Amino acid sequence: MTIVNESNIGIIRAVYRLSYEELGALMGVSGRFVSYVENGARNLPKVRADMLERKLELTPDKLTRLSEVYRDTLLPGK
Repeated sequence: MTIVNESNIGIIRAVYRLSYEELGALMGVSGRFVSYVENGARNLPKVRADMLERKLELTPDKLTRLSEVYRDTLLPGK
């Protein structure tokens, strides 16, 4: 089951403090492509999502914790 998708890839990138290029390198795509996915201009292929899950050892529980960290550390008004 793929847990990484267009709606949470930006959260993953922010929590891991990765640039578009660094995250793209983990998935074998360009930083520009990552930007397009985050902004809704492109879909994230399942093979790339699965690749990122393996490289970051993501599980549903870990992704939930990452989302909580992201939410808890946002600046007010963001």
